[in-house]
Amino acid sequence: MKIGMIIMMQPQLEAAVEFYQKLGFELKFHMREKWAEFDGGGEKFGLCPIAQGQDNVRTGVVVETQQDLLELYKELKEQGVQFFGEPIVAVHGVMVGVKDPGGNVFDLYQPTPEKVQELARQEQAKQAAEKAEQGEGSQASTHLCLLFASYFYYS
Repeated sequence: MKIGMIIMMQPQLEAAVEFYQKLGFELKFHMREKWAEFDGGGEKFGLCPIAQGQDNVRTGVVVETQQDLLELYKELKEQGVQFFGEPIVAVHGVMVGVKDPGGNVFDLYQPTPEKVQELARQEQAKQAAEKAEQGEGSQASTHLCLLFASYFYYS
């Protein structure tokens, strides 16, 4: 396992994006009001909006693993590890919150870059077909905006 990224939850995402740009951090990926990712000088950090009424309970650390996270979840649960919710399977990966003995919550994360790459290919093909139908040529440039998807392109 390794620290994959630091994520800071933000009640005003766009204001935070502007703030970190002013500090001189390079914005690598931005999906307005949904996600922003910066080069932190060798380490990546992301900004994620907090939904209205949601508490900011996470410390912002994503621990990445290449292990099958669903299996690891079962093993760790049997060993008495406390979790914050059940594993979530998303396009970009599998994640689950873990609670340490001090009550700190962080996320275990298993990336699935092959799924993201396939979706990006499908989206590019779809947009190319739409542009060809509109007489704009067949060359399409697109960014598939998925939470954490940019992570795989900047690794």
